[in-house]
Amino acid sequence: ELDDQECYHGNILEDEVKGILPRRGDFILRTQAKDIYATINWNDDITNIQMKARDGGKDGIIYAFDKKTRAYTIKDLLQKHMCGLPIQNDKESIMLLNPIAKQAWELRREQLELVKKLGEGAFGEVHLGKMKWRMGAEKRVTNVAIKVIKKTTNNEKATTELQKEGALMRKFSHQNVVRTYGMVIERDTIMVVMELINGGGLNDYVKNNKVSMEEKGSYAIDIANGLAYIHSLNCIHRDIACRNCLIDISKKQAKVSDFGLTRQTETYKIQPNERIPIRWIAPEVLTSYQYNRAADIYAYGILVWEIFADGAIPFGTMTNQQIKEGIQGTLRPEWPPNTPRDVIETISSCWSGDASSRPQLNELKKSFSRFKKANIESETQDKTPQGGYPTDVIGGNGGKKKKEESVKRKAGASIKSKPKSKDKVGKSTRK
Repeated sequence: ELDDQECYHGNILEDEVKGILPRRGDFILRTQAKDIYATINWNDDITNIQMKARDGGKDGIIYAFDKKTRAYTIKDLLQKHMCGLPIQNDKESIMLLNPIAKQAWELRREQLELVKKLGEGAFGEVHLGKMKWRMGAEKRVTNVAIKVIKKTTNNEKATTELQKEGALMRKFSHQNVVRTYGMVIERDTIMVVMELINGGGLNDYVKNNKVSMEEKGSYAIDIANGLAYIHSLNCIHRDIACRNCLIDISKKQAKVSDFGLTRQTETYKIQPNERIPIRWIAPEVLTSYQYNRAADIYAYGILVWEIFADGAIPFGTMTNQQIKEGIQGTLRPEWPPNTPRDVIETISSCWSGDASSRPQLNELKKSFSRFKKANIESETQDKTPQGGYPTDVIGGNGGKKKKEESVKRKAGASIKSKPKSKDKVGKSTRK
């Protein structure tokens, strides 16, 4: 019966409630754990009043908000209070005036069908799915990607984190950021429903396909565009990597995805034992335990390295400990021999040990736009020999000797020892 109420909003987060209850007397029903609440805007104060249910014997279940008014159905109880009977709590009499229906983004479980699993993480899974919806009287079905909590995960924190991720994603609307259609937030089901991107992960795409320098420059621009938009909303992504970006093959367009670590704040304080992506982490984060936009810029530099290294793993087979120690000094990923010098010089600035000297995303977008344009012109004129690319495109110095170019391509020291493992994610070691 609760699911049939138009004003029932499932497990909607309390942080989101105020936005849908702007007027005095606006109310919704929602659940928290196993309890049902009426959440009301009363005199600009958001108040939660628990709906109690008890066995009424042969007459069924009795519902009530207070000791004075009772009903045998939720619908009848709401009608009584909406017709003038106030809810008496310890402080004042509160009226239920305007029931607020589900928002457009609040989807019902029966609208969705899970078809097959596309991938999984520590706590979540992404499925190919179908979403049923209407445009006027016309019924439609759209292929979508659906993120859910694993069935084996019995973790209230993981469920809350997925809800927060979905709530944040709904704020995003940009061509280089994966679009969210909505969420299911019913009592036992949390789902985030996203656009289905047909090309899969950017890491797999550049690894398994022959990608031109022009395309690689385009993808670098796309991700810079998406990340700049995210930063404009006072958000930091915290997990920028090729594996967390998707390719729309039909549009030849890259999109930022996977916002599980994203936070709407200028600076995020990393918690003890929190899992962090070591191979993409900026060196200052390991000592300050503070993550900000400059750390995203460093990670963006690693992502661009991945693109031009055809999806290789940053730092190869080095262990997390070796990487932690090395990046505090001069260790950075080694560039493939055919990488354009201009790309190396630009991305090396993203890897500066001085976070304040790293470039802004707008500068990076302009740099890669010039690089892309120069490569289009070079390919059209067919004047560029294999392995050679125009200089002075992104800000490189023309007239450098070949020996100096060779040195620049190495872009950082490397640790020569061969480690035993290649872990991608480590934990902060803060005590």
